[in-house]
Amino acid sequence: MRGESRSLDDFPIREGEPEPPPSPDAPPPVEERTPGAVAPLAARWGAAAADAASVLLIAALAVLAARAVTGRIPHASGAGWALGFLLLLWFCATVPALLLFGRTVGMALAALTTHSGEAGARVAVPDAFRRWLGTLATAATAGLALLWTARSPDSPTPADRLSGHPLTLE
Repeated sequence: MRGESRSLDDFPIREGEPEPPPSPDAPPPVEERTPGAVAPLAARWGAAAADAASVLLIAALAVLAARAVTGRIPHASGAGWALGFLLLLWFCATVPALLLFGRTVGMALAALTTHSGEAGARVAVPDAFRRWLGTLATAATAGLALLWTARSPDSPTPADRLSGHPLTLE
């Protein structure tokens, strides 16, 4: 074994050995997440996108099922009903998930949770409804309501303000 080149010679496995300098081809260091810190807007956008994708997937499945049953394609005159269905579906995908688990599917994928102190992650019924209304207000203004939040990473979003439960990192 002596004199042979071993592939783990440069691997710092013993305490006190200096680490080799990073190579220029190495990717940048990954930002560490601090549990309990206020969730950044990027993580919130990712969670919202995942929630929107799940709602749109369920709505598309409902349209396909209706097409299979009736044999007809939806007409433009039903756009109001479709929008109402999407709104109701979004409500049903958000509020019960917050009540039961303290987070939605998108929040779970982005590793976000509601901060509720010693009561656990669950959110009360009025707070979950107000969080949904705050998110609806943000979506209705195409994100303009987040301009005040973008100035400082610790600023609460409209949904945080209305519900009283800011989103934090797990």
